[in-house]
Amino acid sequence: MNVQDYGLSLRSQALGMHKAGETPKKVAQVLNINIRSVQRWGRSDKLRFSMESKPKSGRPPKIDRVAKIVIAKSLGKRRQSTRKLALRLTRRGCDVSHTSVHRYLRKSLGTTPFKRPRRPRLTLKLKKNRIEFA
Repeated sequence: MNVQDYGLSLRSQALGMHKAGETPKKVAQVLNINIRSVQRWGRSDKLRFSMESKPKSGRPPKIDRVAKIVIAKSLGKRRQSTRKLALRLTRRGCDVSHTSVHRYLRKSLGTTPFKRPRRPRLTLKLKKNRIEFA
């Protein structure tokens, strides 16, 4: 579920248009917002709820916008481990752990860790065949 936080001014503008007689669909099209948001704001206004944003639950993210850009640019470079990236970001003032960097790479950017392909070991039968061939 993608939640967008619209500003208080946009909410009050949408509510004013809705009170003036515009349909929620028309208000949503004019202001380029979701129709469900306009409907929800209309219901909360009828019930006399506040239009202020409620505080968000959960821990705030440690990785800010600049850190996300640094991590995304590092994808093209070789030999960039999550520990090296976390150290580089810590030096820039964004105190993050390597697990936070790893989580952002996996969930947001959809990358997977590099795994070197394994070469099959020579079995006794293969060694014997090579000796016979030579």
